Amino acid sequence: MFFNNKYSGIDFREKKVTFATIKMDKELPVLQQVYEMTLTDSVIAGGQVQEKGLLETALRNYLQQHKEASKHVHLAIPTQHSLIRKVNTLPDVGEPELAKLLQFQIGETIHLPFEDPIYDFVKIGSIQPDQENKSSSEEDDFTLEELTESVEKELQGPRSEILFFATSRELSEGLLESCEEAGYKPLTAELRALALQRLLLHTHPNWLKGTEMIIDASGGSVDIHIFKDELIVFSRTMELNRSEFVANPMSSDDVLSFDTEELTLQDEVAATSELTKDEKEDSYVEDLLNEIQKAQNFYRYSLGERDSEFDRIIVTGEKTQHIFSRLVERLPTEVVQIDYSSIVDIGFMQHDLLDRCSVAIGLAMRGNEKSEKKKK
Repeated sequence: MFFNNKYSGIDFREKKVTFATIKMDKELPVLQQVYEMTLTDSVIAGGQVQEKGLLETALRNYLQQHKEASKHVHLAIPTQHSLIRKVNTLPDVGEPELAKLLQFQIGETIHLPFEDPIYDFVKIGSIQPDQENKSSSEEDDFTLEELTESVEKELQGPRSEILFFATSRELSEGLLESCEEAGYKPLTAELRALALQRLLLHTHPNWLKGTEMIIDASGGSVDIHIFKDELIVFSRTMELNRSEFVANPMSSDDVLSFDTEELTLQDEVAATSELTKDEKEDSYVEDLLNEIQKAQNFYRYSLGERDSEFDRIIVTGEKTQHIFSRLVERLPTEVVQIDYSSIVDIGFMQHDLLDRCSVAIGLAMRGNEKSEKKKK
């Protein structure tokens, strides 16, 4: 019987699709190929797959034209169409009981931005009321509000602490159907953050053990993922300023008159754009730094991690080479890049595409793991 030991990962971006193929050599991943395809139109919009014909043709062409590609694929769910939330309102019971409770909680106390969601969860711990209120019980003076809250928490009993994941069923099934129509055999679909975690746990096993941030930077947006003790606790897509950065906006003295015969407003804007490439990169970095700070503040003050310090910031994505040195200069936290040497052979020639395809690589490293389909 033929034994399949090659697996591919596919990551869907706005107007791009990235691919990676891994060969499992004695259970160790060896990267065979990475590839980036630019499409003429957006394939995902409004939470669903658009231009299915365009996407299916692109996927089919890649499979037919690249002998290293595998039909057995793992797919990424775009971060902007997924949700990660820590839930601690359910009683401290086992996962089978939690699954049943969640079925009743969805739409009631747990509200999702998807009409027909697919969800899953993992129990990460338990919360004991006496430990949570220990500091309060040591106080001599209580306000009526504090005393009421303390009693309510005591009556609740131990609670489960779970990480809850959700995405749109329509989007997930649309991506799955497009791949099947193109000739693939999809095995699983997962969040980009988890694909990157798999890649890092292999290439840098000492990372993600503290509080760390992954920056996956593309042209018009950035995915920001925060991990604590190897668990994903935050994952968002932040839109960056797409407007063209102009270093010297026109003053009243620069306004073109109708008497100008050779120079038009369009010409001047084009000329200014050509002269401000570095300024545009600076503008991108400024926007990115602002989003990093927002994410850190949200993590500290909204997720109850006020005293947490970030151990490192990991940079990947298509903009890595443009922003890495600037982030090193501007950020007090250690800023690092991924070292792919442990998964590539000496003759590998596509190093310039590694960061662009990092999510697809992490997906392909999932190997022959199949979806359990245990929760809806």
